[in-house]
Amino acid sequence: MPVITLAVLPSLVWLFFYLKEDLHPEPRYWLFTIFVMGVALAPLVIFLEMGLNKWGNGALIFLIAPLVEEAAKYGVVHLALNKNPVLDEPVDGMIYVIVAALGFAAIENVFAIFSFIPVGSSGYLSAAFNFMSMRFISAVALHGLASGIAGYYFAKFYFIEKNPILILKGLFLATVLHGIYNFLITKNGETFPLILTGIILGAAAVLVIYLFNRLKHYKVYQQVIVDEAVQNKI
Repeated sequence: MPVITLAVLPSLVWLFFYLKEDLHPEPRYWLFTIFVMGVALAPLVIFLEMGLNKWGNGALIFLIAPLVEEAAKYGVVHLALNKNPVLDEPVDGMIYVIVAALGFAAIENVFAIFSFIPVGSSGYLSAAFNFMSMRFISAVALHGLASGIAGYYFAKFYFIEKNPILILKGLFLATVLHGIYNFLITKNGETFPLILTGIILGAAAVLVIYLFNRLKHYKVYQQVIVDEAVQNKI
């Protein structure tokens, strides 16, 4: 249990950070539901990626896996919340796709920690903590940032302009970011790729914060309608 807690904790920390960007907090029921859907999604996507491995490792790591993961994380939100009154302001589009991504990252961390840290080895908990600390600022951050970009274009599609090209644009940009990250982390032990990875993730973080602020300028908030819908559900 301590190890699983360590694996899930990075996602929860990032989740807390992103939720502060929402001036009108989302219902906990839906946040929990989308997070769990992201968790449930991870084993299915990993199984699918294993099946697609026949395409070749390079294509899988740099193109297929990022595309499948970003499309899946966006897809569960679209299927679950499309035309749902809980989506009452543009920022919600980013929030929910990020929540799904962090749920995905949580179970991915569980797989990773048991794959890369030998169970019962000397200093196991210390090694697991260090491993998760690195994933907190790398893989988990990447999932949130890439899906934040996809979520921005979902929000524009949902609230501002019903143009499917926006969805494709968001998934394309998220996939490119994810693919570049996957390429760079394969260069183990090389200093320049490590520095470049940090620069790219930092730039993506600045971009996502900027996109959040852009969406906050759109005034389409309807909390009364949402409150009534939630109350009726209860």
